[in-house]
Amino acid sequence: MAHDEFNSGSRHGFSMALYAVRNIDRLIEYPDERGKEDYIKYNAQKDLLCKIYEEIKKQMEIEVHENDY
Repeated sequence: MAHDEFNSGSRHGFSMALYAVRNIDRLIEYPDERGKEDYIKYNAQKDLLCKIYEEIKKQMEIEVHENDY
């Protein structure tokens, strides 16, 4: 039972972290202006969020053992 509770808690924590990253992703606005710096900033922010999201997913696979009884 304790193992199931650990997995449930871990899964919930990772899900909330992914949810937070997705919320931040929605807040990043595509630049309206034609300035090169705005596009560089936008792409850098999106790339960083993508890397954070992928790392959270990777750690979730390592930490949460669905069928490990």
